[in-house]
Amino acid sequence: MAAACRLALGLAALLVLRSLAQRRLALRRLQGQGDPFLAGPTLRTASQLALVLVADWTRAALPMAAQANQLYQAASSLVVLLLVVRLINRGLERLLVSAASRLGENAGLDRLSALLPMLRGAIWLLGGLVYLQNQGLQLTAVLGALAGAGLGIGFALQVPARDFFSYLTILLEQPFQLGQVLRFDDVTGRVVKVGLRSTHLRSLDGELVVVNNANLLAKTFRNYGDQQERRVLQRLVLRLDSGAEAASRFPQLAEAAISPWSQARFDRCHLVELTPAGLLFELAYFLDASDPNLAFDRQQAINLELLASLERSGLALADSAGLLPVPRANPGPQP
Repeated sequence: MAAACRLALGLAALLVLRSLAQRRLALRRLQGQGDPFLAGPTLRTASQLALVLVADWTRAALPMAAQANQLYQAASSLVVLLLVVRLINRGLERLLVSAASRLGENAGLDRLSALLPMLRGAIWLLGGLVYLQNQGLQLTAVLGALAGAGLGIGFALQVPARDFFSYLTILLEQPFQLGQVLRFDDVTGRVVKVGLRSTHLRSLDGELVVVNNANLLAKTFRNYGDQQERRVLQRLVLRLDSGAEAASRFPQLAEAAISPWSQARFDRCHLVELTPAGLLFELAYFLDASDPNLAFDRQQAINLELLASLERSGLALADSAGLLPVPRANPGPQP
């Protein structure tokens, strides 16, 4: 009687909790939250684990022999292990496939599909060893043999394993995507392919540059594709005989040359120094960096308009001896 009551009470509570969880899951799907692929398997696995707990709670009220109780415990632990390992495999597969899809590399999905059985097998092997250890089996010799074999295999697969984990890092962290412009060492190019061992860049000169993924992640690279704006800093030297009144109009002339462009944003223009060569002005503005070639077209148009404004206002730049080179704090890729 006690076992029947426990079973009925446990099943009723399980049904109520499952119904509430399904309603909440449906609400989150309507709101566009959560991952429906993982939410369903997680809920099913949680329900199955709860059913195992209900069965264990019911079994506690039944008189059972020691041997039968031990057999039940082993079977129950095996069922829990199977459910947990299956959920972990599904979650890992979903995570990797989703990351590869966001990266936009179709070939990467094929290579990843070929590697997934190996990952699933490794997780099942680890789960089996944990189960045997919990059942009281002495795995010292087995683990020692696996460790010795793993050491030799590790030396043999050191480079492939490094390439594989570098590829996983790119998939999960997504430091760049296909089509974005990267600068790595002395190479500036657009990402055209992300492979298991290397990333292919099409340089701005048209060359195909292949970079090992491990080397790419080990060094610093610049991702211009993620850059929303590019800051342009220019220093212009006006002639000393320009006059204070005329020179005071130069910031307004610079802003008037930049403001009409929809993809340009004026920042500042100041007379920062009086030098023997002339009046040193510092001009800063921002350009839309989504298209590097278009950004340089805008910069050229602004320079031409600025030059025309100087001519109309009677101002002139100092000779070449007065021009001061300025390091560009945030350079973009050259077209």
